[in-house]
Amino acid sequence: MTNIEKKQIDLIKESICVYKKFTECIALFKEGNLFFLNIEEFIDDKGNSCLFRLKEMCHDLFRNSDEANYKEKLYDMTVGYVFHEAMKLRENLYQIEYYKPNPEKVSNSLSETERKIVREIDILTKKAEIRIKEGVKEVKTLIIELMGQLKSMIELYKDNYLLSRFILENEKSLISIYGKKDFGKILDDLYGDGREALIFRTAKSYLKSEYFNLARLLFRRKLAKDKENKEALFLYDYTSAFHFYFINRFSRSLIFAEQAYAMDIDIKNMDIYKELLQKLISDLSKEIRKTKRL
Repeated sequence: MTNIEKKQIDLIKESICVYKKFTECIALFKEGNLFFLNIEEFIDDKGNSCLFRLKEMCHDLFRNSDEANYKEKLYDMTVGYVFHEAMKLRENLYQIEYYKPNPEKVSNSLSETERKIVREIDILTKKAEIRIKEGVKEVKTLIIELMGQLKSMIELYKDNYLLSRFILENEKSLISIYGKKDFGKILDDLYGDGREALIFRTAKSYLKSEYFNLARLLFRRKLAKDKENKEALFLYDYTSAFHFYFINRFSRSLIFAEQAYAMDIDIKNMDIYKELLQKLISDLSKEIRKTKRL
């Protein structure tokens, strides 16, 4: 895995977090419960919020990069503008909470000059309340635009072998953003065969990272839909052999290893697979002989 592949996935992940956290903020706003403190996970100036992290990621990846695609440059610009507008919303919330005068607590002993100052602050905080309503609408519009651009970013990173894994693991979140129909279209645009292709590619991604059990379970799901798929069958046997080897079920591992080794199919990296299977079969035979002597 290259560093850029992980950074691309982190960018998508953080973008989804931004959407989720702002959705929570909208719900709180509608209830009249959106306050300075409970917007901090969405936007802050210290680096603890998802929007701050996303802004920094975009700047790091795209701002001064000659290799950045125009879509990436636009995404960086949009995220920066979302951050700017969200910070204004945050500051207006702060102004209301900490500076709005409470008429019940205004002392009658205040001088006329002091009362005038209180009235002026009250006018300013009322203007801030109006700006909060406008700010929520503006940030919402920008977030919707950002999620539209995120689809283009996902398509841009279609060759990232971690992407299919991320999409499958975050399917519910993506459906909540785009809806089932558009999510299905995203899969078709990426892989040409929708969810079935997603499952197969994700299985291969897990295999590449040597998550053998996760891979074998997905290869098995692929076989349930496509029993004649020899590549899926080989990779199911292959990953099963290594899975059972690492949990010390040597006899079961040997069955799968020998089945996989005996298959004659032409797939990418077959020579490497066969070499590893041959070594595995040799190791398994030794382990089984040791067990029988005990």
